[in-house]
Amino acid sequence: MPRNTVTSLSTVIVTGIATLLLAGCGSPASNEPASAGAGAQSDTTTASDENEAGASTASDEDEAGASSAQGEAVLSYGDTSYSAQLEFCSLGGTEDALFHGVAYDDAGEQVGYLNGDFGALTDLPHGEARIDFGATAKLQSTDEFIAMGTVAGHIVVADFSDTDLIVVGGAWDQAGTQLPTATLKVTC
Repeated sequence: MPRNTVTSLSTVIVTGIATLLLAGCGSPASNEPASAGAGAQSDTTTASDENEAGASTASDEDEAGASSAQGEAVLSYGDTSYSAQLEFCSLGGTEDALFHGVAYDDAGEQVGYLNGDFGALTDLPHGEARIDFGATAKLQSTDEFIAMGTVAGHIVVADFSDTDLIVVGGAWDQAGTQLPTATLKVTC
């Protein structure tokens, strides 16, 4: 009988996580107006006409990418700190936090990808944030990572609102080595 209960609980948990991921991690809506394709220029337009008309440049695309960030996160422990530009960030309402984005070291070099998922933040907080080194997309795991959360230690929620989350808790690496207590600050 206990085996069926564990199997049922596992199924419910996996289904719940999958539902959260599918519902909360959709791609951000496009900022382009619906009529972007209407009134397209004719094929006789020259390159100089396009530049005069305000054709996008590489710097315009870089600015567009930066403006699509939905927030930022900083994961630090001891003297080590990583930041992330969040491509998706959802806090509040349901007392859950779900976020992910590209992670950078102190020098500003891209090192991997941060994924975070916490639940019951005002009751019995649980969940994990993890930087997978070398990863380039959400839910892509690698053999080298830093994680913090309830798998290796308890977490304490120091602040939680619709725009901010601060979590303090145990941290570890891929070998299971305990790291100094970590602090995660998320701003959406």
